[in-house]
Parts: sequence; structure tokens; C-alpha cells
Amino acid sequence: MKLTYIRWSMTIIETSGLTIITDPVFRIFGMHQAPRSYTFERMPRPDLVFISHTHINHFAPSVLGQLDPSTPVWMPADKVHRASRLGLAALRGVREWESIEFNGIRLTPVPGFHAGGELGLVIEGDRTVYFAGHHWNLDAALLPIGDLHSMGLPFRHIGPRRVPQALRLLGEPRFVVPTHYSGMTLGPLMYFKGTPRKLAEVIGVTELGTIIGTTRPLEIVEL
Repeated sequence: MKLTYIRWSMTIIETSGLTIITDPVFRIFGMHQAPRSYTFERMPRPDLVFISHTHINHFAPSVLGQLDPSTPVWMPADKVHRASRLGLAALRGVREWESIEFNGIRLTPVPGFHAGGELGLVIEGDRTVYFAGHHWNLDAALLPIGDLHSMGLPFRHIGPRRVPQALRLLGEPRFVVPTHYSGMTLGPLMYFKGTPRKLAEVIGVTELGTIIGTTRPLEIVEL
């Protein structure tokens, strides 16, 4: 299994010969997102796209419209209507704990705690990984750590200090891949406080055995 974090919650998960891409976003309000060098043309052709929720930094209809129309795109069932006019022949609405066999792997959408009605995803292929319940024997977890703030006020996003608690609840997976710390920043209007370095400092003072898999976007974690 290979895991690659790109920006916001866009990740590439390669397992059992399949490529799954989560929350693909390249522009917000017309502005390129960091890292700017990673464009749509660099993205591998996905076997499945999973949309966790429909906030603008997770759901980009313009990107979905550029996919091959036969590409399976899964998203929360109560939000699927927002993509119904994009010409996606394999668009599917999924629900919490709906365990689905997909080309030899098992995918289970799981609850998320977020104002956008977020779903996470547990992927059981050659390894088991959780993209941000139930206890799973996880090899890795993709967890948001950016702690997004606006004008000094938090957006109720998870930050490094809360990650150890999440890792314990998930059964202390071998690796954590930090996400949702790269993307557009607008000075004091919108910025990330959480970074992989701060996450390393927090994990360093705990007794967790989880290893931080990456320290910057575009790095690949191979399990």
C-alpha cells in the first residue's frame, strides 16, 4: 500500500492494484492551492474517488467533471444530489457503516464529526487504512491536523494536540499520515496552526508507538 498526501484532505491511496483518491481539489475561488506544482494533469487516473463532504476545500465539481465519466465517485448519500448533473455514470451515495466489496477490497464509510456531515473511510486492501467508532486493526490512519483558524478563532478542526487521543481511539495504528495542513492561506483571515512538526512534538511526549509517515505534501508512505 502507498499513501500520498497532496493538499487539504486530498490523498492518493494505492492498494491491491487500485488507486483511490479522496477529496480532490486543485483551486478554491479560482486560486491555485499549495503545492501549486501538483496539477490535475499529474493526478493518476483513479479507480475510485471518495468525497468525504461538500465543503469547498473537499468537493470540487469542476474536478469531478474532468474525470472519465465511468469513474466511480462515492459521497455521502444525503449530498449526492450535488453531483447529479456532472455526467458521472458511476456516482453513488453511501451511508455510515455500509460495508462494500469493491474490486477485491472492502470499503466501509464511517461517521465523522464535522459541520459538513463528513464521512470517513476504512479501506481494507493489502493493508488497512482509515481516512478521516469502531475498533479496527489499522496499519495507518490519514488524520487532519491543520487546526484551521480565521482571525485567531478556531474552525473546530482537529489539531496536533488532539491527534494522540484520536490515535488511541483507533487502536494506535503503526503510521499516521497528517493531512489538511496544506492549501490556501490568506494571512490572518485563514491560516493553519497545526503542522507535522508540531504533531511530532506532541507524539514525542506521549507513549504512543505510532510513527509519523510524512512531513510534507507529495511524500509517499509505503506500507
